[in-house]
Amino acid sequence: MNILFILPEYYPHSGGGISTYYQHYIPALKSSVGQIKVIVGSGYVQSEDTYNLDGIEIEYLKPAIYSKYLTAFSRFDLLPEFRNNLAAAWAMYEQTNYGKGFDIIECTDFALGFIPWVVERKKPVVTRMHGSSGQITFKENDIQNTLQNDFVRQTELLLLPQCDTLISHSSANKHWWESLISKEIAHIFPVYHTAASAPIPFSERDNYGIVTARIQVWKGPVQLCQAVSDTKDGIKPIKWYGRDTSYSEYGSMSAYLQHTFPSVWNKTVLPENAVQNDEARELQSKALFGVICSTWDMFNFTCLEFMAAGTPVVCSDGAGVSELIRHGVNGFKYEAQNSNELAECLKRVSALGKDEFDEVTAAGIATVRQELSAGKLMPENLHQYEKASADFKPTIANDFMRHMYSPSDHHTDIGSTLDGQPVKQLAKYLVKRIRSKRSKR
Repeated sequence: MNILFILPEYYPHSGGGISTYYQHYIPALKSSVGQIKVIVGSGYVQSEDTYNLDGIEIEYLKPAIYSKYLTAFSRFDLLPEFRNNLAAAWAMYEQTNYGKGFDIIECTDFALGFIPWVVERKKPVVTRMHGSSGQITFKENDIQNTLQNDFVRQTELLLLPQCDTLISHSSANKHWWESLISKEIAHIFPVYHTAASAPIPFSERDNYGIVTARIQVWKGPVQLCQAVSDTKDGIKPIKWYGRDTSYSEYGSMSAYLQHTFPSVWNKTVLPENAVQNDEARELQSKALFGVICSTWDMFNFTCLEFMAAGTPVVCSDGAGVSELIRHGVNGFKYEAQNSNELAECLKRVSALGKDEFDEVTAAGIATVRQELSAGKLMPENLHQYEKASADFKPTIANDFMRHMYSPSDHHTDIGSTLDGQPVKQLAKYLVKRIRSKRSKR
């Protein structure tokens, strides 16, 4: 069986959850199949890079092919992010010679790479649910109500059910999607390898906890600051390593936190610059504890990184990975929106002595090794591939879907859409746009 992976990111060039997942999964799969090839690209990522990593052929979406397809989707110029990802998806479809020589196409729900494969219906498609583009914007309460985001979500509702197999590594995410699209989704935990070296001893740990995540609303910085604010003492300092993000009229999430929690943000919870993967792993292995305070997260591999490094973790039940946490045994778990529970977990993990620290970390490492081993999980993954291949029958493309989501030789001028808007409204917008540009000079 030969498998072609269509991915928006892949290690070592990205440290996101998708690349982390496949960094562990693809090497574990290699010995059980024939050929594996990875094509990396999206509306955000194109490159001339082609290389071999541990025997896996990796090729990036070529900029020239991507540019060609951008012009073929000019009708979506009003939705630039959607247009870019759609163009990237079809460009990768052409670049791979439409999957020739491969038995299974594996895609992700993020960045819409699955679209041409399910529209044309020539190869069986397995799509992993990592947190879709529409799903993520839905959780960003500051940006969810836009035409572009609504169109992405509508597209996912229409086309994800057309995939031959859907797989999620989070039970909560599986059930959430099943309630929306009425299609059965398989649940398989991610394969994850622990480090061979022993954890850093308790006595050599840094005397603070850490978060490694974007400073973003659904990553839970508000809930963390609220928990620390409500607790006068007993919580160790917490360093937050991650990129700041935009947030409403405050400009950034960090600015909002500074305004709302002036006695906590930059005092007990300390924002730090984002770091590269290797440095993040070192910080995680030396920290006294880790915190996953997401109000929602499809899974969250950072939690596994803490556990595998022998670092106790406090984890919100809003993160899919929390189903692996047994409270007080291999970590600490709290209800996502309950800042009081979070505060109690932070006080408890801050007060751990050596013996309890060692017990919790040993249990965390054991959980990863036992529940997420390739030996345990690969048979079910292989079964899903075999089933998708056996059940697949090429069909004629749906005319409506092909018309909506395929490239076109006809160029659409954005002016044809603007012509339908009131001149007064366009003039007001133009004045506002010019003033905004001038103020940024």
